Formats: sequence, C-alpha cells, structure tokens
Amino acid sequence: MKKYLRYFAQKQGLLVVSIVILGLLGVALFLSVLSGRELKKMIKEDFNSQQLVLARHVAETLEKNLRVIKRELITLSLSPSIQYEEAVAWPNRMKISLSSIRDYGGVRITLIGADGMYSHSINYANAIFMEEKDYTEEPYFQWCKQPENKNKIYISTVHRGTGENSEPCLVKKMAIPVYQVSSDEAHPVPTYAFAGVLVLDLDAGSLAASLAKPIRSGKTGYAWIIDEEGKFLYHLEEDFIGENAFEVRRYKDPYISFKQINQIQKTMMLNGKEGTSEYISGWHRGITRTMEKLIAYAPVHIGAANATRIWSVAVVAPTSEVQDAIHSVYVRQSFIQGAFVLAVLVIFSFLVINERTWLKTLEQEVHIKTKDLARYTERLKRSEERYRSLIESADDMIFTLDRSCTILSVNRYCTELLGKNPAAIVGENLLNLFEYEDPDAVCSLVNRVFDTCETISHEESVTIGEKQYFFDTKYKPIFTTGGNKDAILCISRDITEHKKLEEQLSNTEKLASLGSLSAGVAHEINNPIAVILGFTELLLEKIPEGTKEHEMLETVERQGNNCKKIVENLLAFGKVRGGTRGETDVVDDLQRVINVALNTMVTRKVDLTTHLEEDLPRVCGDGEQLEQVYLNIINNALAAMEGGGILNICAREVGNVVKVSFSDTGHGISQENMDKIFEPFFTTKKVGEGTGLGLSVSYAIVKKFGGDIQVESHTEGESKSPGTTFTVVLPVAKKTECDPASTEEVGGKENA
Repeated sequence: MKKYLRYFAQKQGLLVVSIVILGLLGVALFLSVLSGRELKKMIKEDFNSQQLVLARHVAETLEKNLRVIKRELITLSLSPSIQYEEAVAWPNRMKISLSSIRDYGGVRITLIGADGMYSHSINYANAIFMEEKDYTEEPYFQWCKQPENKNKIYISTVHRGTGENSEPCLVKKMAIPVYQVSSDEAHPVPTYAFAGVLVLDLDAGSLAASLAKPIRSGKTGYAWIIDEEGKFLYHLEEDFIGENAFEVRRYKDPYISFKQINQIQKTMMLNGKEGTSEYISGWHRGITRTMEKLIAYAPVHIGAANATRIWSVAVVAPTSEVQDAIHSVYVRQSFIQGAFVLAVLVIFSFLVINERTWLKTLEQEVHIKTKDLARYTERLKRSEERYRSLIESADDMIFTLDRSCTILSVNRYCTELLGKNPAAIVGENLLNLFEYEDPDAVCSLVNRVFDTCETISHEESVTIGEKQYFFDTKYKPIFTTGGNKDAILCISRDITEHKKLEEQLSNTEKLASLGSLSAGVAHEINNPIAVILGFTELLLEKIPEGTKEHEMLETVERQGNNCKKIVENLLAFGKVRGGTRGETDVVDDLQRVINVALNTMVTRKVDLTTHLEEDLPRVCGDGEQLEQVYLNIINNALAAMEGGGILNICAREVGNVVKVSFSDTGHGISQENMDKIFEPFFTTKKVGEGTGLGLSVSYAIVKKFGGDIQVESHTEGESKSPGTTFTVVLPVAKKTECDPASTEEVGGKENA
C-alpha cells in the first residue's frame, strides 16, 4: 500500500490520476445528458398523468351530477300529481324537483300535454307558466311519444338559450315520457296511458363551469370542456364558450397551425377516449405567443337514450412549467457533480499526504458509528417491545392480512377469542376461522383497501364457534419504506353488547308508541260501543224472546261485548292501572281464578293438577291485576290444548321470590315465535279469536311490581313431550319494598 502511495505522490502518478478523473468526469457528463433527456420525458409523463387524474375527476363528477339530474327527472315523472296534472299539486311537486337540481344547472321544467298542444312549466324563480303551443313537431316530443321509449330519457344537443335572470347560456334539453302508472286517492286505478312529456332545460355551460373553473394544474394550467359536436361548454377564454373548437382557434390566430390539437379532438376526444399528448398553442392566461402545451383528456358519458352523447374534459398547461422544474434539477445536478469531483480531489490529496492520520480518523469514526448503531438497535428493540406490549394488551382483535385474506399476524385477544394458539392461526385464511354473514363483502373490502389505499370502517356480523358477535372493524393499508402495500392492518372492536342495547331501545320505543296509539283508539271507540249495548239492551226488553228479531239483537249484544272486551284490553295495554303499595296472597288469587276457569276446563276436557306449597309468603302486587295475569295465561294454555290435555299449576318459594308455574301439554311455541309472544297484537290464533294483547298486558303488570315472566316451550318436532311452561316470578313482600316505582326487577325474561 505504501508503495502505491509513493507512486501516486510523484508527477507521473498525479498525471495518470488526473487523466482518469477527467475521463470519469466526461463519462459522467455524457450520462448526465442522457439522464436529463430521460428525466425530462419522465417529468412530462408524470405531470400529464397528474393532469389526467384531474380530468378524470371532473369527468366522473359531471357523470355523477347528470345521474342525479336524470334520477330526479324519473322520480318526478312517477308522481301522480304530474301524471294526472293535479291542479294544486303539480306546481309544488315541480318546485321541489327544480330546487333539488338547481345547483346542477336546472333552469326550467316543462310538462307538455299528451296531445302536444299546451304546456305547464316553472322556472328558476318559481314563476308558473301555462302556454298553448304546438309541440308535436319537436324532436323530443315525437321521440318520447313512441311506446318503445317508455322510461327512457331523451337528451338534445347543446344550443344557445336563456338561463337565470334572462342571461344567455348554453341549454341542453332532457325529456322523459310520462305515463299514468301511479295511483293515489283520486286515481286508485292507473290507466297506463300516455300523459305527456317532462322537459328539463339544463344550463350546460353553468354545470361545466362549476366543475372546470376551479381546476388548476401546476401554477397556471386550467381545464376546458367540449361537447359531442366540438363546442366549448367552458373555457378560460370567455369568447370561446359556445363556439366550435376547430374554428374559433383559427379565427383568434390564423398564423398558427392547430393541426395537432384538432387531430386530438377529432380522433380521441370526440370518440370518447382518454389519454395525454402535446400540442402548439398561441396563448395562455393573457400571454400571447407560440408555446407548447401538455394536455390530458377524459370522456364524460352523458347517457342519452336517443343518441350517443359524449363530452370531453381537457386539462392543459404550458410545457415551460415542466422545463423550469427540469432546469432546477439540472442546476442541482451540476452542483452535485462539481462537489463530487472536488471531494474526490480533496480526499485523494488527503490520502497521499496524511495516510496514517486518515486511517486513525477513519478507525475512530467507525468505532463511534458502531456505538451509535448499537444504541439505535437497542432503542429500536425497546420500541418494538413497547409496541408489541400495546398490541398484545389491547381488548380488540388486531391482525394483519394479505390480498388473499391470509392471516399474517394476530394479537393475544384474537387467539383467546378463537381458542387457538398463534401458530394455528397464522397462515390460515380469514374466512376459514370466522364465519361472516357476507364473506364476499369482506374479500371485496380487502381488495378495495389494496387498490385505493383507503382506510375503511365496516360493521360485521361474525359467528365464532356457536356464538354470534358484532364487530366494528377498521381496515387500514400498511406501507413499506418503498411505498408498496404488502398487507393491511385490521382492528376489530366487539360491539355485540352495544347492538343488543340498541335493539332493546328500539323495542322499548315501539312498545311506547303502540301503547299510546292503542289507548287513544280504545278511548275513542269506547263511548259508541256503550251506546250500542245500551240501546240493544232496551230493545231486547221490548221484543219477545224466541222471535227472529230477538235472536238478531242477541247477536248484536254478543258482538258488542266482544268489541268491549277488545277495547278494555287496548286500554289496559295503553296504560296499565297504577298499582298501590300493597301485597297479596298468591294462593287465594290462584284459587279465585281456578274457580272461574274450572267449567271451561271441564268443557274442553282438560285435567287440572295443582301443587301449591303451604304457608307461602305474601308477594308485592295488586290481587285483581295478578288475577288478570293468571287468567290470561290459563286461557292461552286451554287454547293450546284443543283436543284436551293436562294443566299443572305450581306455586313455590325460591329465595326472595315466589314462582307460579303454568305447564300445559299443548302443541308448544315455535322458536321463531318465542321472541314475539310479548309484543302487542302478536297472536297465532285465528282471526276473531284473539287480540294479541293478553301477554303484553300481563307482562306489563308483572314488571310493574318488580317481577318477571319466564317461558319454556317445546314443539312436537323438538321433543317427545311438547308443551309450554309460563312462570310468573313475584318478589316476596317481607323482603322487598312493594313500591312499583322503586322495586327492582327480579330474574330475566327468557325468550329462547
């Protein structure tokens, strides 16, 4: 090594080194020129790609706005007030539709009669017009009148017209045939006849300007839009708007050849294609001179049923903006190359003159860097441990997936929920471990996150084992240092209890609304029923028994009493009678109810067995109301045993409560009906045999006194001994304060 250093320290050695360095510098300059050209090309392509994104965004937004307009026009055509030209309703309905699309350029909506000789219309100022005019020769009227164009939308070309405040604008007409296919109170049966044509005057220039005007590409770039005929719908040069794009440029500057842009417009833009290119222009934002411009364009599919109508959005910017960026890159690159050459010379001289000093300094730096690297590695290790500790201690499922939904990693909570160790989970497909309600939606979400780099939150119903869970899952892409998406991070929070609370709240609100409605209806019809029964009783006293008229009056009285019973049940459901602080004897109440129902049991061939414990304590509650509860349950049991059976009534003390059980040998309650039996108006009986309020009222009475009703049932297909057991749970009076407002609920309703 010392021999080589001594050689390079001589003049010959320095000359050789200088020649080598100059040669390397020449090669570097040559490569710099080549890389500069490639860099210029890449920057142009990248800039145009960004312009294409802007053009696509404007095009997609335009298509979305046009879909909104068409959807509103279709909705308006289905309105009965439009189909039947209802005098009061049609102006209000048209005002609502016009106000909803006014921001999209809607100027006027016109309803033309079926004969095409008159019209009703409303404009942007809510002014109503009624005109007698012949529309039969209008192309859109003739097209809409053809039966095969039913439910289709006619869209015209753009023409000059007037917009808001009578200002000139570019108008596009959208028309749809109207048929009498809807019904209302005045027209209960649709005629399906042709009723006319709905026409919307759309300010296409305003719609285009609202989206293209805010666009700015780079520092000075802008957007313009042409229609299918090559007319400018929007351009920064206001005198271009409404003019033909192929002609207006030539009029503005006849000395410039616009062959390139005309070719792009003719072969690409007007044919509904997207892409990027360059062309020669003579102006840009007030600057008048020949210049090159970059252009990106994207199509807008109007979606007309009568013809192919395609607009095109273009975003342009002068290439000088890109050249300025390239120039700055060149300058920086030159400084870097010069600094590199200078550094090489300095380092070479330093090595020749101070070999040993440089080696010692290098050794010291390596030692320092090694220590720094060790400290950084230690910090990184501690950081990784903290991160893993946070992930492992989280009460949410945290795992990562690849594009094929294969699990790459899991946290402790996930392994505990699945009951497997991490090695058995990692590498498995997500859908093999979790039973999703909609597996295809999960795969679609994963692919969407990979494709769009969006963070998506999604509520999911998942079955793990035999238990159903609800998770609020957030899917977030994970980027590596190279910007690649190798996996997505999934954080699933268990919201099962929250969902149950929401469902309970919804059911409570429904019951409250039904209760108020039932009480109101029952109160309104109670008085007429009382009058009917009163007059029927008077007529029965006056008409002799055995006559046909007497039998008819008895039928009226019997049906009136049935109505009265329904009204009483409705009133009881709407507002359960307020209970007082008190207590009652369960055995006495049961005995009174059994005495009332005993004859019915004999008639229906039902055997009764009772098992009532002696010296049962008194319970909280009102005796009369609890008797109503017992009677409702017994009647339901008798109805379930149509061919006879056995009814077993049992009362016993269990802890701080008394349980009264009613077990029948009927057909049982199906699983799908178990969750509905306490809902108001739910019944499985035939029409006229039940109101569906008995169990609802009974449940409300028992809950009022701090009790509960439990149900257990088996149908013939589920058990060899079908039947149902209702258990009324009541708090003992000696151990519980019998206050309906303060008594806590006992037990829980078991709706299997």
